[in-house]
Amino acid sequence: MPDMIAERTLELTLPSGTQESIRVRVWPPQYRPRPSAPFWEADVEVAGAGKAHKTQGVGIDAFQALYSALFLIPAMLAIYEDDGRLSWLDEPWLGFPEFKLTAP
Repeated sequence: MPDMIAERTLELTLPSGTQESIRVRVWPPQYRPRPSAPFWEADVEVAGAGKAHKTQGVGIDAFQALYSALFLIPAMLAIYEDDGRLSWLDEPWLGFPEFKLTAP
C-alpha cells in the first residue's frame, strides 16, 4: 500500500471527561482492475477508541475515487456519536466538508 496522503487527529471526549484520539487517514487512489469493470479506489480509515473502520471510495478515475473517499468520512465518524463529543482543534467543526446531494 502506498503512503497515505492525508491524516487528521480528532479528539473524542467521553462522558467521563477522558479523551481518546481518533485518526482519519486517506491513501492515494490506485487503479484496481476487476473482471467486471476497471475502476479506481482510494482507501480511507477512521480508527481510535477501540474501533476501526476502513473502506474505499471508488470511481471511474482517480479524482472520482478520491472525492468519494472524502465523502465517506462524515458517515464513518458517526460510529462515535453515542460515545461522546468529537472535536478538532478544540472546536466542534471537524474540518470535513458536508456534502449535499442535490440535482443540478
